[in-house]
Amino acid sequence: NMNIGVDIVSINRIKTLFNKYGTRFTNQFLTELEKQKELTPEYISKCCAVKEASIKASGITDAKQFSYGKNGKQPIVVTDVKGKWNLSVSDEKEYAIAMVVKQND
Repeated sequence: NMNIGVDIVSINRIKTLFNKYGTRFTNQFLTELEKQKELTPEYISKCCAVKEASIKASGITDAKQFSYGKNGKQPIVVTDVKGKWNLSVSDEKEYAIAMVVKQND
């Protein structure tokens, strides 16, 4: 049994929000680990896409339960939801996209 989540994010929309609100915006959903990286619009957009796709695949609604993992290969699942998580992330000029497949135990 598996669950799938997909999300696409406009990098320009994230850039506009970050320019307007700065870390007040990103503090709402980034984990402490994610905040240690350089907060470029592309990186923030990927984080958003990963979190939304993870939420869709798991049913958990707290974005801080998920963190964009090392090299984009595996999300660091902060929550205790069991299962095997697989992640694919990409970005291209205007958009970032993430697909998460959660295989249930």
